[in-house]
Amino acid sequence: MKKFAAFAAAAILATTAAQAQQITTKYSGIQPNDHPASYAEDYFGREVSILTKGTVKVEVYHNTQLGDAVANVQSIRNGTIGFTTVSASNLNQVVPAMDMYSLPFLFKNADHFWWFLAQPEAAALAKPLEDKGIKVLGYIDSGARNFFTDRAVRTPDDLKGAKIRVMASPVMVNTMKALGATGVPVAWAELYTALQTGVVDGAENNHPSVVAKKFYEVSKYYTLDEHMRIPDLMIMSMKLYNSLNADQKKAVEEAGARAQAFMRGAWYVSEVKDLADLKSKFKEIITPDKAPFVKAVSGMVNDEAKRLGVEKTVAFIIDSQKNF
Repeated sequence: MKKFAAFAAAAILATTAAQAQQITTKYSGIQPNDHPASYAEDYFGREVSILTKGTVKVEVYHNTQLGDAVANVQSIRNGTIGFTTVSASNLNQVVPAMDMYSLPFLFKNADHFWWFLAQPEAAALAKPLEDKGIKVLGYIDSGARNFFTDRAVRTPDDLKGAKIRVMASPVMVNTMKALGATGVPVAWAELYTALQTGVVDGAENNHPSVVAKKFYEVSKYYTLDEHMRIPDLMIMSMKLYNSLNADQKKAVEEAGARAQAFMRGAWYVSEVKDLADLKSKFKEIITPDKAPFVKAVSGMVNDEAKRLGVEKTVAFIIDSQKNF
């Protein structure tokens, strides 16, 4: 009986210890439920549960339920939430060099974009975020960005005097200035109303986001200039990461890698489908000559690379364009 009692006591202590290690945290997303980024976030949450054998539970919230991008970054840093998906542009206020990804016409195409994200230079760019309380788990595709406006945009001259919504990114603001427009930072959740009421004359983003938020209802033209490819990052609070044991850390990192791979497939399907859908939604979809746009921003790209201290990285990326 004494041996049985001792065994039972040990089992209870082991169970209690396991329960004490269980963690419940939140993932805050800003896209609607049917956006591919939201699918990837849901997938990530399920993978974390599976890979940690239920010791880490991730509650996923979409559509800015827990805050917009700027608020989410702060919540990650102070540990209020565990995970979020955020554009690299929105991390410039934490590590200014991350705004390099907002530079226009940096990547030649999607293959070039993904090639760079797998290079040591990309890892080096993200590493300083850890000292600011942010750990990068993976990259989430956000495609090429295009203008949707109330006027037809075929050349940079058509943007002169226009107010274009951008993220809170100095590079994006300066890009619009180089194109003759005014970049106006507007929160994502407020953009539809801003377009509807004329606070801005247009904005820019990718096909799935335009479809998901129905921006074709409040703009007439869609210009496929593909001026930027800015990655979204799946990030984690360092406070949460440091509270995990070694197995849990490994599991969360693996879940991030799996979610990145999952998202690449989901994004491609959504992008093709959504562009086909948009052809009947806009008054006109324009495929412009990109050369005048590239020429208009070339000087600004060099100036911003110098300001951000990323001249060597930008030169490396631009030089590698010839391989794609």
